[in-house]
Amino acid sequence: MKEERHSLILKMLQENEIVKVSDLAEQLMVTDMTVRRDLRDLENDGLLIRTHGGARSVVNKPASDLELSHVTKREINLDEKKYIARIIAANIHENETIFLGSGSTIELVYNYLNINRAKIITNSIYVFDKFKYDERFELILTGGSYRSKTGSFTGTIAKDFISTINVQKSFIGVNGIDGHSVFNANEEEGVIQKAILNNSRIKYIVADNDKFNKVDFYNFYDLKDADYLITDDKLSDSTKETYSKWVEIMNE
Repeated sequence: MKEERHSLILKMLQENEIVKVSDLAEQLMVTDMTVRRDLRDLENDGLLIRTHGGARSVVNKPASDLELSHVTKREINLDEKKYIARIIAANIHENETIFLGSGSTIELVYNYLNINRAKIITNSIYVFDKFKYDERFELILTGGSYRSKTGSFTGTIAKDFISTINVQKSFIGVNGIDGHSVFNANEEEGVIQKAILNNSRIKYIVADNDKFNKVDFYNFYDLKDADYLITDDKLSDSTKETYSKWVEIMNE
């Protein structure tokens, strides 16, 4: 599918900075013409720069301009996201009050829950859609200003609601972690994420292995203030050792 090709192209650019049309065509098992169309579309969206015979990553551009849509993120590192979602689900227990933040990883948590009752609060329309027909869960959507790119609700209405509640656990996805600084791509989402973490008894940061040693536009939280960092089993031992200085890491 087109969206899957685009996400794979962007992932290859993230890893290599420069890619060739011929290499992409072989990797994606499509024609050179299809790859060139994909590169043109991605360049029009400001996500890469086409070169003779390929493309290079965008440089000197604000991180917020490079924020991927929720639909695109769904297809990136899918196995790792499923692995993390299982760990999250295993840490949600009967009758707990839980906040689930926005993000393509957290959206998957519903698929692995095996409990009879819980209260779920979210600012994500995608998380809400997963739970809305299941009578086991008391479901609350924060409301607020809607960000179509991520499917999340932010702004004054969302923050005012979150500032009045307390939850037992919150699970918050991020775009990057560097040292003990936690980042995302949008300051309004960051304000909401920080507010709910501060109103949670147990605070979980959620990030696949690709998010480590990376920064993004908005530094919204200190990893040392979280209780746990949930990631996947592909995190290197050296990276795990480094980040374990600031927070307990869960990836088994």
